[in-house]
Amino acid sequence: MMRVLLLQDRVTSNNWGGVQTMTHTLQLALQEQGFAVTALAWQETKFGELLHAARQSDVLVASHNFGPTYCGVALKTLTRKPLMSWVHGPLLDVLQMSEASWWKRRWLKHVYGYVDRFVCVSHTTEGSLLGFLSSARTVVIPNGLPNGLGPLTDNAESFASDVCNISSTNLSLGYIGRLSEEKRPHLLIEALRCLPTDTQLSLVGDGVLRAALEDAGKDLMANGRLKFLGHQVSGRSLYTPYQVTLLTSKFEGCPMTALESLACGVPCVALPIPAMRELFAQDALYLLALDETPQALALAVLNLVQMPQGQVQQDMVRIVAKHSLANFATSWQSTLLDLLHAIKRGS
Repeated sequence: MMRVLLLQDRVTSNNWGGVQTMTHTLQLALQEQGFAVTALAWQETKFGELLHAARQSDVLVASHNFGPTYCGVALKTLTRKPLMSWVHGPLLDVLQMSEASWWKRRWLKHVYGYVDRFVCVSHTTEGSLLGFLSSARTVVIPNGLPNGLGPLTDNAESFASDVCNISSTNLSLGYIGRLSEEKRPHLLIEALRCLPTDTQLSLVGDGVLRAALEDAGKDLMANGRLKFLGHQVSGRSLYTPYQVTLLTSKFEGCPMTALESLACGVPCVALPIPAMRELFAQDALYLLALDETPQALALAVLNLVQMPQGQVQQDMVRIVAKHSLANFATSWQSTLLDLLHAIKRGS
């Protein structure tokens, strides 16, 4: 039985679709594959306990390429155990947005040099990492949808019966996510102004931009077209009240909100950033706006309304099937075993 130490960030309230959710999903998936998994929050655990757990493990898995990986490098240095780092977002975009200094970038390259294998959630994420660290050893494992999320997707007819009917009148749109700069939620309000006056938009989530967004959309709020719902309980009920969800992020890795929406039978219309092109272009190009403007987003919504619902349903089934929990678990199992075998051959 392989013993895995899974290093994660602080354990807080469940943010459905975030890194925490995927970390928990990975833990359960590996345990079902027969791995012995110890999951510890590196900031909330005494270092002595972390060190003991590392010594008792066969491999260290950092759930994120920042804090957990820094801790993993320290533990690897002391225990010589192999280290795997999970990369969720496009690193170059993250560093650019944070205005990381030359020294920070140089330090990161030094730290990442200790990582034996990087697991990237998409080819978009992998390309960004390799643009920063060309010698990195990488593997791409797309995110998997947890069991129990949404209807079964092995039968298009049973899936279709659970899909909201899309109508051009009284269209109900939803956004699920943080109200922060990288999500560009102001584009949602601008897109709403380009849609018919009976269209409604609900923003589920919170963040530093909420006050500014409420001010920008106060007229839309006054006539009932725009609602701020704050944090909501995780589950299908986040998505099923809406006919379409929207995604306006500046960058993503493998966005779980988009996958979760589709798994719940609700189409997601997004701006054509690289990660969304990777996710939708092959199976449902019409879910992508033509460009990254709110006008193009609104037009994509109106075009979706005119699509045959049967085709939309089948396309969503096909996308969701590529992100099954079984594929996710098998890929991680294979990657962990390959890493251990490579380490043994190297020794």
